Amino acid sequence: MLKLVLVVALMLLVMPQAMAVDINVNDGSINDWGLSQLTGDWSDENTWIPTIDGVSFFVEDNQDPFNTAAANYNASYTGVHIYGNRTYQTVYREPLLAGTWAEPYGGERYDIEAMYVTENTTHIFVLIIFSELYPYWASQGLPSELADLALDLDFNPATGGYGYEYGVNLHRLGNQNGQKYGIYATPNDSCWTVPSPFIQNKPAEINFSVVNASNILGYAIVSYFNLNKDDFGKSNFAVEIAIPKSAVGNPTLPNNPSEALKRFWISEFCGNEAGPTISEFLTILIPAGIVIGVMIYIRGKK
Repeated sequence: MLKLVLVVALMLLVMPQAMAVDINVNDGSINDWGLSQLTGDWSDENTWIPTIDGVSFFVEDNQDPFNTAAANYNASYTGVHIYGNRTYQTVYREPLLAGTWAEPYGGERYDIEAMYVTENTTHIFVLIIFSELYPYWASQGLPSELADLALDLDFNPATGGYGYEYGVNLHRLGNQNGQKYGIYATPNDSCWTVPSPFIQNKPAEINFSVVNASNILGYAIVSYFNLNKDDFGKSNFAVEIAIPKSAVGNPTLPNNPSEALKRFWISEFCGNEAGPTISEFLTILIPAGIVIGVMIYIRGKK
């Protein structure tokens, strides 16, 4: 009985109720994500953790310190690797690219730092933090190395191209096919391109040689801005995306951040960085004091 009550108590801690979070995509700020502290020390896990409920996130800043066997491993270039929400976090592990290389392959210029997701009754919101490759692209208000945002919103990995049945066309220099910020159906693998040379980080971009560019399901609101935060000498930027639920089947995101994060995928078009890669099993890190407190309470009740 004690074990059952303890399990239930822990589940209540890690599965908060869903709540609506209203994000202003056009304000050039991430404060409404509960991230006003993100201009602080990126080596501190607390810097990355949202201060409001209802936001799931993963962080893969710099190299994964676990990947010591990588050919390009650099102990001085490792960073925070966690995922979760405000109330709990757990370790995030990045697989080696082609079994050899640690992400980001090529260093800080190509680093996807983090992703945050949330929703309200009408929109799904996505925030991506990443390093900019070329300052010129930033001046044009376009993501540089980012490919398109892939969405699995029927919660079925067996449907859609590589498991993602929708894509948001982020538009970039070098590929401005399709409608800018248009939302498209991607029912099969051929609807997506495969990144090269790191094909394991598929999908990459919506393939408009297969997808009809005029078949628009709707438009996302996208805001791209400088965070005024450097990491290893490179500027970092944010892309905020608001996706109307009416265009993608009116889904509701899972409460569990592990499951919520699996609904999204962003790669760089070379595949040298991508995420999130969330394992099937959620390892929960709960402060020992909470566990001990629950056990003392239960024993007292007995």
